[in-house]
This record gives sequence, structure tokens and C-alpha cells, in this order.
Amino acid sequence: MLILAGAYEFAQFQAQKPPTPKRLEFMAKAFELLRNDLVFAAPYEREVMSRAGVSPRQGWHGSRRLELHILGPDAAHRIGVILLPPLPAPATDLPLALVRQLADAVRKLRASARLVVAMSPWGYMGEQELLKNGGPLPDVLLGSGPGIGLTGNIAAGGKTLWIRSFSQGKSMSRLDILAWPDHGDPNFKWTEEKNVRMTLVGLTDQYQEDPQVLSLMQSLGTD
Repeated sequence: MLILAGAYEFAQFQAQKPPTPKRLEFMAKAFELLRNDLVFAAPYEREVMSRAGVSPRQGWHGSRRLELHILGPDAAHRIGVILLPPLPAPATDLPLALVRQLADAVRKLRASARLVVAMSPWGYMGEQELLKNGGPLPDVLLGSGPGIGLTGNIAAGGKTLWIRSFSQGKSMSRLDILAWPDHGDPNFKWTEEKNVRMTLVGLTDQYQEDPQVLSLMQSLGTD
């Protein structure tokens, strides 16, 4: 099992009212208690935290350059993760150099990883434009930023699973890989319930609060 926290968990992109310093400090401490394998804090979030006097934690990732990470307990379960940098502003089209850089990263990771995942802060429109590209594209695109949430779409002619977080939170996306993608088969396609299952888990009252997180919330008196 791999647990990934995507961009804009701490502050929505260009929100009219940024989170208060108290809430940001609570979120940072709460994420220290969670057992995430990787936390992607986008540059915008880091800037919001810095202005609020809250320091991103050591081990969080994300910057203004493309990053590559290898996760997984062993070679048989190795997963390559690409963290995409924010798009330059103003950008009406995806920068060709960045698209090529992503394609090169996918090729590099496929040499050693069973699955290649890209995490994006580009928003719905930027990610949709990326998926029209010839690729090679990642096996999974975990999107965030402006635009609608997606429980899971099979995109790019069946080659890429596209999942987007929901801006109001209160849910988690679960992805079950039932069979690894065959990168050597040009006819490979993702198929629901055959080699993948995508589920949105709503964090309703049926789930009990974590005692440590609840205690932290009460101690900080967060809003």
C-alpha cells in the first residue's frame, strides 16, 4: 500500500482567503501524524505557509522543477513518482520543453518501476491538455488545482488513469492496481475491474476520529 498526499492539501490555489496561521500549523502537525509515503507541497502552498510563519516539514517534496522519486518496498513493487512543477504564468499552452521533460522522466522510470505516477498542480484544463499529448504519458495522473474533481477516468486511449482531488476535501481517492501495466505491450489498456479499480471514499461520520489528531485539534483550538 502506498499513501500519497497531493498538492493544495494545505491551501487552495489562489484562494481569496488563505488559511489562518493557526489552521496551517494544525495541518502541518496533523500531517506529521499521518503515515504518508510522500507529501507534495506545491510552491504556492509553501509561499502561503512562509507568510504565515509556518515551516514546511522536512521530507515534504515539491518545487519549481520536475522531481523524480522511487517508492515501494522492493523491486517487485517499485513505483516511480513524478512531481510536476507549476506552470509558468501566464501560460495559455503547455510549455513544449516541460512536456518533453515529462516524457523523458516517464521513459527513465519505466526502466526500473512497475508503475509510473505523475502528481500535478496544473488544474483540470492543463491536465486535460497534457493527456491529448502523444506521450509517453504516466500510467496514473493524480491531478489537483483549479477545476472539478474526478473519481477516476481512463484517459489517453486507455493508457492513463486520471484522478483529481476534490477541492472541499472530506474524501480520499483509492486506487487498486489489480495487475501491473505491461509497458512492452502497445495494446495495453486500463480496464475497470480487470486490472484496476478506482474508488472515492467519503470521510463521513461512519469513520471515527483519530484520537491523536482530535487531541491536536482540541489543544490548538483550530478554526
